[in-house]
Amino acid sequence: MNITFFFPYQHISGIPVLFSNVANYLVKNSEHFINIIDYENGALINNCISHDRLIFKPFYDFKKCYIDYETFLILQAGLPYKLRKELIINSKNVKIIEWSAYEYNLIPFLSRFTFIRNLQIASTNFYTFSNLLNISKIKKTKNWIEFLISKKAIHFMTNYIYETPKKFLKLDENLTPSFLPNFSFGELIYDKNLIVKKSIEAKLILNIAWVGRIVDFKVHILNYSLRSLSKYSEKNKRKIVFHVIGDGPAHSLIEFNYSNSFFKIINVGRLNKNKIDNYLQENIHSVFAMGTSAIDAARLGLPVVLLDQSFTKITNDYVFRYLYNAIGFDLGHPLIKSDFQNNNNSIDIIINDLSNTYVEVGNKCYNYFKNNHSIEIVINKLLQSLKNNNYYTIDDIPKKMRIQGFLRHLYLFYVQFIKKKYY
Repeated sequence: MNITFFFPYQHISGIPVLFSNVANYLVKNSEHFINIIDYENGALINNCISHDRLIFKPFYDFKKCYIDYETFLILQAGLPYKLRKELIINSKNVKIIEWSAYEYNLIPFLSRFTFIRNLQIASTNFYTFSNLLNISKIKKTKNWIEFLISKKAIHFMTNYIYETPKKFLKLDENLTPSFLPNFSFGELIYDKNLIVKKSIEAKLILNIAWVGRIVDFKVHILNYSLRSLSKYSEKNKRKIVFHVIGDGPAHSLIEFNYSNSFFKIINVGRLNKNKIDNYLQENIHSVFAMGTSAIDAARLGLPVVLLDQSFTKITNDYVFRYLYNAIGFDLGHPLIKSDFQNNNNSIDIIINDLSNTYVEVGNKCYNYFKNNHSIEIVINKLLQSLKNNNYYTIDDIPKKMRIQGFLRHLYLFYVQFIKKKYY
């Protein structure tokens, strides 16, 4: 089987890491041939290993790039008119699959301006009203996505990522979406004896870690966790050490002043992936995290509390929950009303569990990871989908879905003739 990954982008982000991890796994653990289409110094190719069956095809802005060999082409999910125009795809040989890792990529917005997008995102009613003059485009997009889902040619990373376009575009309720969740892998593996040892240690001093970048939508749930644990430790005279592993543009917003005589905060800073695994195994009993960081910790058998996203300070009573309670492969979503409950004691229950049923909670988190988010499980799902011929071709895209609007033409004119580069 021949598989091609396309994502020309210079900066490290979720999709280049996702695609490169899949590509590396496949060349090491299968006989498939892998093609990478990226910039010469792109993040995707830079994260790929060197291998005889991994072929690099350089991509250049404003120059045609032909895919005329027989292959499965894996793309980040998006609207057809946004597909790079340099890409010339042979309709007979190329079978296309999309992987949706971002909830808003399939929704047509009025403008690229953040302010207008945020207004439309904030309310489905406003989105519908603001698109009254764009009803034809919305209907075409709805029909196209429903076609992809019916063909199982698009895979959603989480149910939340699917539910977002479903809500905005009013997709058919009877559709059955296909899911390819995020995954974790690493050199260190689950050590049962170490988990038993940690269960004893956790009764004395409980070491908890935050793992992840410190950015605007993560820092507020981190601060809420610090505040909740600080209050609990002082009230119950329970010794807790909280390790903050990570760095980022919102680091200055971390509220380190929640330390008290029973609650200590250690600012570890940024560590690379292997060092994080070692640090967790050597020092940490439980992890509070979202995204890949959550399943990375579960892979080691640590009890994981799954956190959610907020761009603003959290003042209501958030309900803490374990990773294994996640629904629809969720690894953290924007906070909604059901995430709160007045005067709940979820943090008390979790600390009590970590003191008394540590091994059981750790095993549940590990089994949840193993059955849903291990790299073997996810890639086997992907390969099975390819074998089942779940794909579409470039000719399946309606011609009107490929037509770019005036503002899109204007933006691409600016990119090519004024900016003279795409990124």
